Amino acid sequence: MSRLVIAGLCAYGASANTATFDSFIEKHGRSYKQGTDEYEHRLALFQQRESEAATHNIKPNRRWTAGVNKLADWTETELVQLRGWDGSVRPDHSGARVATAHKAFLQASSEESELPEEKSWADLETAHEIKNQGSCGSCWAISSATVLEAHTEIHGKRKRFSPQQIVSCTPNPRACGGTGMCEGATAELAMDWVLKNGCADESEVPYQGVNGQCTNQNPVLAMNQLLGGSSSLVQNGGAAFGMTGWERLPQNEQEPLMRALVERGPVAISVGAGDWQSYENGVFDGCDKDAIIDHAVTLIAYGKDEANKFWTIQNSWGDDWGEAGHIRLLRQDDSQSYCGMDNKPQEGTACKGENDPVKVCGMCGMLFDSVVPHF
Repeated sequence: MSRLVIAGLCAYGASANTATFDSFIEKHGRSYKQGTDEYEHRLALFQQRESEAATHNIKPNRRWTAGVNKLADWTETELVQLRGWDGSVRPDHSGARVATAHKAFLQASSEESELPEEKSWADLETAHEIKNQGSCGSCWAISSATVLEAHTEIHGKRKRFSPQQIVSCTPNPRACGGTGMCEGATAELAMDWVLKNGCADESEVPYQGVNGQCTNQNPVLAMNQLLGGSSSLVQNGGAAFGMTGWERLPQNEQEPLMRALVERGPVAISVGAGDWQSYENGVFDGCDKDAIIDHAVTLIAYGKDEANKFWTIQNSWGDDWGEAGHIRLLRQDDSQSYCGMDNKPQEGTACKGENDPVKVCGMCGMLFDSVVPHF
């Protein structure tokens, strides 16, 4: 933490209501005690977030409400870890060719049907079981597992995939979206690994929120590893539960994303979630056009209310965050009306050595990178 930030926090903490903070500590099971440096730092953070939420909530015509939730005393370092690095490899590099090699293209038709005004998969059981990644940067694995689970449910036989096995087993040799495991990776890498190897049930490899050791609970995975990943066994990986491929959707384009959601099911997307921690409810419009894409989530719906069009996203911060674990993002009328730049892709989306800024579109850059499986 920088000296400037510490100075600001200490000044802010001087007027903190310690009774309110002590109630917060008890509610959320924190272990730090009054009189310690840790307590003072957390108190200052709590008071800062409390004041920021109050300032936001008095704005006229606001679309969303901020609150003081379980993240109110987290440091920025902890929040970065919570989000986890995510994103795609750059389209002009070899990783994109890996995606192309394994994708099954959407069925083309001479006349595409008109998209409905609203589409929601919120009635799926998967959409009501919100995972909590904890302090592990496993969002990329959880969003992929959630999307795959939703698609098996749509196709008639729901399977609960193990995010922990995906975290522990997915290789990331080019350090794309992070250095792997709890330090981050990408939905593309997760989908590709599951397609080739299958995935254990969550009951077999329960989530621990740690790097862990790659297990052989899945017999197909064990045989595949034993034979060195023989291509003759690839068909028994994702194919064992109906997965035939995966596809990275066109970058920064809204219509293909909406169509995939309507015609296929929930989609794994990447977002800049650096301003999400205080979200309580409503349609969030708090991201600037420039956004660092650093988090993976599950898109489950798009719709509208009396005032706004929105996207509904399932997060991995527990069901006590946001709208029962979900957030609604403001949806624009087209792909290009809300675009900016990710000027620090090395802090989220890029592979090692890839530092050039990239264009990102949609609220919180949510149109930048989207991945959907095929069944």
